[in-house]
Amino acid sequence: MELYQQLGFSNNPFSTFSAEEEKSFLNDIYINPLFYETLKSDLLSGHSRFILGARGIGKTALILQLRNALDKDGAFTIIIDEFDGVSLKNNQVELTRLIIERVITNFCIKIAKDPKGLKKLDKYQKEKLSFIIKEFFQTLSKSQYEKLYNKTDNIRTRNTLKNIWNNFFNKPINFLISGGIEIVAETARKSMGLPSIDGKEFYKNYVPELTIEQIEREKKPEKFLSNIKPLKEILNDLTEIIHAAGFKTSIVFFDKIDEYTKLNGGISAVSDFLSAFLKDTTILMNKSYSLVFSLWDVLKPELTNNGVRFDKIKPIDITWQTDNLREILNKRIRFFSGGKKVINDIILSDNKLNEIITLSNNSPRYLFRQLSYIYDQQAEINKVSKVLTDEAIDKGQLVFSKSFEYYAIYPTKRGAKEDILTNINRLLKIGKTTIMTKDFVDAYKVSTPTAISYIKIVQEYNLVRELTETDGGAKMYDVLDPVLRHLIKYGITEIKK
Repeated sequence: MELYQQLGFSNNPFSTFSAEEEKSFLNDIYINPLFYETLKSDLLSGHSRFILGARGIGKTALILQLRNALDKDGAFTIIIDEFDGVSLKNNQVELTRLIIERVITNFCIKIAKDPKGLKKLDKYQKEKLSFIIKEFFQTLSKSQYEKLYNKTDNIRTRNTLKNIWNNFFNKPINFLISGGIEIVAETARKSMGLPSIDGKEFYKNYVPELTIEQIEREKKPEKFLSNIKPLKEILNDLTEIIHAAGFKTSIVFFDKIDEYTKLNGGISAVSDFLSAFLKDTTILMNKSYSLVFSLWDVLKPELTNNGVRFDKIKPIDITWQTDNLREILNKRIRFFSGGKKVINDIILSDNKLNEIITLSNNSPRYLFRQLSYIYDQQAEINKVSKVLTDEAIDKGQLVFSKSFEYYAIYPTKRGAKEDILTNINRLLKIGKTTIMTKDFVDAYKVSTPTAISYIKIVQEYNLVRELTETDGGAKMYDVLDPVLRHLIKYGITEIKK
């Protein structure tokens, strides 16, 4: 019998610790933050928002829950979390175009299951929709379509998907799909019964300075839509068409921007990537749609310095207190035990439970990651135990702390990932949770100015904070990071790079 069965669970409750891995049961374990209902109402009313929080705090889980709830409320929602091909700077046009492409492509997929919404559009709206599909629909393979469709509706049965295609698309399309041929804009337009148009009227509508002769001479007239002004108008028109088709509003979530590999997790790089777009308040304050940006909280100061108006677009900060984390933990335990257990049934000591929560640094992800190490240690010590013992907790916490991925939590400010570990190791070598300048001088045989520069760096990383009290006039600093404090407590003097 597995340890999780001995503990009274149907499966190991600590084997996953990210929203992406838990989509299938997220509704059963999720706890709404205090601002949840207000945020949902704001988005339905056409207000754009920033969601700020540390890594692992639950931004993606919040977005997934919001999307499910807003879909049920009749909104049209999409999540954009891939940015391949977008320039790293001055990319306002590219990001706006990306939104239009993702919205129109997903709208075509969404409307396929309920085409009666198209009947609500007037002749001009249908022509405009046909034009936008022609210019912005993203070519899809059969597998890409199935993936998008399943994401949209949480339906994973292939038969249901085939029925949708058979009922909605014509026979040649079915034949082509069975052969794995791509789905292009013309396929979508025809299948939706939209009129065929040459587009000249709409090119001139969005770029008034063009003449019909210029449009007719141009072999690639799509280049006329490469400026931000017509793209903003097209986005506005598209979302108004979606509203006319029966959706309350359109909501676009941006997630995992700081995970875009080309940005290397650097604060300045991520800020440069977003600044041009986010500074345009005419996009963010358009009431025809809502844009939601899930952002690493450390980005806010630099984005502010770059001119992003957080005073105009309300930022929402995700934070969890000890009681919240206990509630999150208990809901998870109840789910995996069929409602028969709570956390105090498997961790008997309240002091130990408080230690675990403190070490998680108010992050649900790191709370569960820590418990996964404790679980593994318990399985090695005694796999028929009915509880997680103090010995397993101590050993698991130490393994968790020694293997902690600091580079994923602390921003890269000076280039190499090793920089954060270099500074952590400086503090570990000193071996105190309260430090002074002379500790660096003594440990590293450096001058006082050099020691002060070391302290400044760890302050910038928010690893330490200056205390109000002094020692004979000398400044004192307290180590803040709970994992670092734990390592110091156990005499660990270095983390391997």
